[in-house]
Amino acid sequence: MNGRDMMPACARIAAVDPAMADRMWNTTTDDDGRDLVDERMRGKGRMLCAACPMRLDCISRALVNGWKDKAVYGGLDYASRWILARLIARDLHIADGGLHRIPQSRVRDWLADHPDWAARMRRDGRDYWRRTKRRQRSRREYTHDDPLFLPTEPVPKGLVQGSLF
Repeated sequence: MNGRDMMPACARIAAVDPAMADRMWNTTTDDDGRDLVDERMRGKGRMLCAACPMRLDCISRALVNGWKDKAVYGGLDYASRWILARLIARDLHIADGGLHRIPQSRVRDWLADHPDWAARMRRDGRDYWRRTKRRQRSRREYTHDDPLFLPTEPVPKGLVQGSLF
């Protein structure tokens, strides 16, 4: 096995076509200076990341360094990395923002020891947003005296067909 076989797919693509690598794992800038995300290419990049043997290294490096950007590392965008960081921090009994204080190898070992981390991450993210929505709904002030629907006209008695026209 030579050194080229050990290179991750993202590095090989970046060496051949940096613009394509940017569209797959990062953002591109249009003429107006806005960041654009190519979702179709980003999906292909995520598929390559899912099959990459160095995926756990990329994810652990992004979590420990706390990169807050729109790039994809290990197939995860910032929102997914944030959910995963909360999950790991809770299991390691540290603060949510405390992953940068521990070595990258400890985060990588946690990911390797918990092969179900992707399913746990999805469940944790779903539960987080459910709790947030419930908390927001509980803070609303409801007045039960107000009608829930707009007032309607009463239905006429007798034949209704003639009143439609």
